[in-house]
Amino acid sequence: MLTEESVMHRIPLGFVLTVVLLSGVVPAQEAPPEYLWHRDHLTGDAWGLRSGLAERGVVADLYLTQFYQDVASGGTQQKDAYGGKLDYLFTFAQGLVVLHAETRFGEDVILDAAGAAPVNANLLFPGLDNTTAITGLLVNLPLTPDQDWIFSFGKFNTLDLFHMIYPQTGRGVDGFMNASSFLPLTVARTVPLSFLGAGVLKMNEGRVQGGLLVYDSHNTPTTSGFDELFDNGANIAGLWRFFTEFRGLPGSHGFLGSWASGEFTILDRTGWSFIPGAGIAPGEQSGSWSLQYILEQRLWADPCREKRRIGVLSQWGLADPETSPYAWICNVSLQAQGLVACREQDTMGVGYFYSGLSGDLKDLFPRLLPLEDVQGVELYYNATITRWFHLTADLQVVEPANSERDSALVLGLRGKVDF
Repeated sequence: MLTEESVMHRIPLGFVLTVVLLSGVVPAQEAPPEYLWHRDHLTGDAWGLRSGLAERGVVADLYLTQFYQDVASGGTQQKDAYGGKLDYLFTFAQGLVVLHAETRFGEDVILDAAGAAPVNANLLFPGLDNTTAITGLLVNLPLTPDQDWIFSFGKFNTLDLFHMIYPQTGRGVDGFMNASSFLPLTVARTVPLSFLGAGVLKMNEGRVQGGLLVYDSHNTPTTSGFDELFDNGANIAGLWRFFTEFRGLPGSHGFLGSWASGEFTILDRTGWSFIPGAGIAPGEQSGSWSLQYILEQRLWADPCREKRRIGVLSQWGLADPETSPYAWICNVSLQAQGLVACREQDTMGVGYFYSGLSGDLKDLFPRLLPLEDVQGVELYYNATITRWFHLTADLQVVEPANSERDSALVLGLRGKVDF
């Protein structure tokens, strides 16, 4: 039986103290920047270091995200875990070079809840082992004077790339935590977590409208990737969005396709999902593909306060059932900001996802490991305690792929500090 006392006993003391100390700080809309609780960053100007770097064309951001999640019932096993991530983001020469390094520490409950629907997308990077790695390093060269066309090459971080296209997804540190709630996981086989590649992006008034990438098929968040570059073929991904308006509110329709020329099996680890192989080695297939449609639409906006709004994001995808663990997926989510009039910076969301596992995958071991489609719901509330500290309460109910397991109830707390 899960009680309030048992949950509090299992939450790490450091996380509790951080929440208690920072929760007493009351946010305000306008105040002198010298006050600690009104800064955009905990360290402010960092004794002139931040502004000094900016004058030299270097923007440095460091933030710490702590996670506590508890598989309260169901899943593979009931377990709680505390872990976190330090993100180091550096932008040089107004975006000419962008570097993203990450330090992962602690534990997670990804495999304890539902491996085919990772309940903490952010802790997938750089991997399930604790380490520090450069997961993104891009050079961006403008091809036109207005910078509407950009040539990018280097190491791509997929969460960063997707967040650049759809900022409301939050990279797992601001919005939903479950990867299935805000990503089309049909790209799991053809788009790794981190990869080497190059391509062209088309910008439209500061938003990504389209792009074409050619890249390596290997997942390389903790390695340079050059040793095995293109030794399993090449991948291609293309995106195009049509920007629209509905009753004066902005939206878009996005179409994403990807193709890989290498040799794959349906049980190859993708980095996005974790399905046990049970000692079975299926035959390799040549090539893989995926197709996705992504709808975003703002549903409501306060005409007097632009930060108060509600929007919908929905994704539908198909993938090669012979090489991808997912044959098709769909998800739909509602996200809102500032619904409480006196809390304009707070955000909240509710989402549903359904991941149809490949029939070829289900047929591999129907008796030893009976598999079924994965579905779930997620709710979160992200409270702005100060401009530099956000505290999120998260609830997930996930029906795991293993049909012998009960639905996993996952409770979560997330604290993010911008240094």
